[in-house]
This record gives sequence, C-alpha cells and structure tokens, in this order.
Amino acid sequence: MDAAGGSLGDDAQLATLRDVLAALGATAPRLVYRKTLHRADVNMSQTRLLIPCRSDDGDASALTAFLTEGEKERVREHHEVREGHLYGIEVPVYDRHGQRFGMRLNWIEASRAYRFSGTGWELFLRDNQLPEAMAAAEEIGWKLEIELWAFRLTELQLRERRADI
Repeated sequence: MDAAGGSLGDDAQLATLRDVLAALGATAPRLVYRKTLHRADVNMSQTRLLIPCRSDDGDASALTAFLTEGEKERVREHHEVREGHLYGIEVPVYDRHGQRFGMRLNWIEASRAYRFSGTGWELFLRDNQLPEAMAAAEEIGWKLEIELWAFRLTELQLRERRADI
C-alpha cells in the first residue's frame, strides 16, 4: 500500500498530506501513538512533545518499530552535544496540511519518555494554533488529542542500504 492511498484513509482534509507523502515516496503511514495533550505540551517555551514509554495514552514502542538499530542507538544517546553533533536524530514531521517541520527525536531516561523537540515543535504549535485550541477546549471541558503516524522515506531507505554495502 502506498502513501497516496495509505492508512490515512479517505479523509478529504488529509488529501494534501497524502499527496506530499506520495511525492516523497514515503511508505504507507501507520498510526503509532495517540496522546491527550497536556499544558506543558503546548507551552511555547517548552518546545517539546513528550511521549511517555508507557502511560494511560498507550505504549510508545510502536514508534521505535520504525527506527533502525542505529537510529535507536542515536535516539538514546546521552543529552549532551558530542563532538559538534546534537543528540538524538533529526526527523521530518508533517502536520495534517502537509507542512514539514524539522524536529529532533531523543530519549529522556529520567522521564522514561521519547521527546520531539526543537523550534520545529514551536512552529508546529503556532501554525496549527494548538495553544489557542487547548484553551478553548479546556473552557468547555474537552481534551485535545494528537496522533503520531510513522513512515519511512525512500531517500532514507536508499541511504541505509548504501551504508550496509
């Protein structure tokens, strides 16, 4: 199944995202995590989305199923900048409108959680008006959820194969 038809279904609001992923040669996206957003997740000064390994929201292990062994190791590197490179891995994140945001994915041992972080998360929040949506939802007693869908890009798969040769 390709990304154009993929697991995102027939939702007309996702047509642009399906088109972007198909143009990138992405594998079919799969839902890997659903999370109720908390105030800290939409706090512009936090610039991170925390994904607990095990919580009431679910188990984040499906997220790591899309990572290679090398990526898993880099995600779990210590929190320091080492030899001029940042910890974790760069990940392209797309919103439902097909807009790309650059973020980093890393592991926080103290929290036993994965974290998507960086200015890309702040831009994601702003562009999708999540702080405002959260405030409006709280006023009427609702909660906001976010879904994480994972996919692989053909470009990354080709690079991995070349590295194995």
